[in-house]
Amino acid sequence: MRTLVETIDKTLSNIGREPRDLLFETLLAFDNLGLSDEEEICAIASALASNAAGTHRRHVARYLDAIKVWAVEMAVDAASPPPRLHSLPAAESVAEGIDLLLAGTRDLLDALEAADVGLQDRLVAELTLYTRLLKRHDVNTINLALYQVTEATALTSFRPGEMVEVPLRETRTVCRTDKLEDLMVRGTA
Repeated sequence: MRTLVETIDKTLSNIGREPRDLLFETLLAFDNLGLSDEEEICAIASALASNAAGTHRRHVARYLDAIKVWAVEMAVDAASPPPRLHSLPAAESVAEGIDLLLAGTRDLLDALEAADVGLQDRLVAELTLYTRLLKRHDVNTINLALYQVTEATALTSFRPGEMVEVPLRETRTVCRTDKLEDLMVRGTA
């Protein structure tokens, strides 16, 4: 965890004040939406899928792997609790979260490019935004969300901006005869 923190800290000092402030303002604005845990994870997954399929379309798997490794590492360190499931997510609230995150990411990347920040620092800044959002959730929720993002971005019909559902409420009894390759990934043991 120490090297991850050092990498993020170094990048946050390298990128300058305006982009750093934009990153934190995006996180704060997302917090202020007051989304439920389920709405929040759907908005994050949808924004990630949009960025992966749009900006990072040539390296989707690597981009999502980096997000996963960082987010899981941060969530384990933060001992994030499992999601609280009270009511069904409202599509309008999720859409508002998606729009905010996509606009925040776009503004951040524009500010980084205008400040002549190097490619590595731009990527680390973007990864930092999404890993800080994901680390609030437990490891199983992060794995499920990123599995859904991977599935969505693999579809030829997926278009950036579409909502990615993260079915936190779905449960299924596993039988001895079920094939492991047919089961959805739910987390780590």
